[in-house]
Amino acid sequence: MKAYRAHRLSGPQSLKLEEAEEPRPGPKDVVIAVEAAGLQLADFATLAGERPPRPKLPFTPGLEVAGRILARGAQAEGPDVGSPVVAYVPWGGLAQQAVTRSEACAAIPATLAMVDAAALPFAYGGALMALKGRAALRKGQNLLVMGAGGTLGLAAVAVGKALGATVIAAANGANRLAHAKELGADHALDAGLVSIATAAKELTGGDGVDVVFDPVGGEASTHALPVLKPGGRLVLAGFAGGRPQPLDVVPLYARGATLIAANFVLDAERDPSAAGAALAKVVKWVEEGKFAPRVAAQFSFEEIGPAFDYVAGRRGSGAVIVKVDAT
Repeated sequence: MKAYRAHRLSGPQSLKLEEAEEPRPGPKDVVIAVEAAGLQLADFATLAGERPPRPKLPFTPGLEVAGRILARGAQAEGPDVGSPVVAYVPWGGLAQQAVTRSEACAAIPATLAMVDAAALPFAYGGALMALKGRAALRKGQNLLVMGAGGTLGLAAVAVGKALGATVIAAANGANRLAHAKELGADHALDAGLVSIATAAKELTGGDGVDVVFDPVGGEASTHALPVLKPGGRLVLAGFAGGRPQPLDVVPLYARGATLIAANFVLDAERDPSAAGAALAKVVKWVEEGKFAPRVAAQFSFEEIGPAFDYVAGRRGSGAVIVKVDAT
């Protein structure tokens, strides 16, 4: 089979399309014939050697795929061979075949395109694990989403709304905020025009929010902290704003608030069953019409360079998908 592999961590330019050995399933694994794979900033940062832990070489990026089950281990559960599925993979998604635990897969209906399905695991499933599983977001609570125009922010908006929260979306620019509104945001704040802390406090009658979801880090976290209610939860879900900056924990202490580090890659590796359950839930929500994953750009298997350029440039508002050539 063909796979993109890096023999050193020096950025996407180190990726080469090579012939690789076809994966074999372990007892609880499945092998998936990949039709579409999602790309994330996590892929870019890992290829650049900036995201710990450093992977073993040669390294094939890709954390989420959609395709059909090609083979199953003797103890694998879930859909049978030939079934369409979407799955988390412990890296290795940028290949014609990928292996993962069967529990980390979810069946998808024929009405859900592979390209759209591949956008669900890392962002939408990850947001559900973080917001419900870790931050205990409940119906009727207030959720502030920073970076709400990016891939993870948009997913958090959709998932928060599906959980019954009142969602305040914060992003730079009317276009990005329009996409957040499409995915269910109740309020939209342009971070370039208003004080997020002041505006969010006003929207909540001075009470503040129960949960802040922050995939940006740095200054975004600083601006969000004053908005938390006493006993609130700050979900730190990444550093899309660039290199992380020190976080002043005094406001957290003053509010008796909780800082939650939501590392979706590690969460899925540690508990593939929980990851698969979250993924199945978001697939069901898509089936029910609660939201549709937003795909910002699609690339062919041969266009891996432009695909990573697009991810690194943070130009899009939504998922970046690579369509995998089976031949």
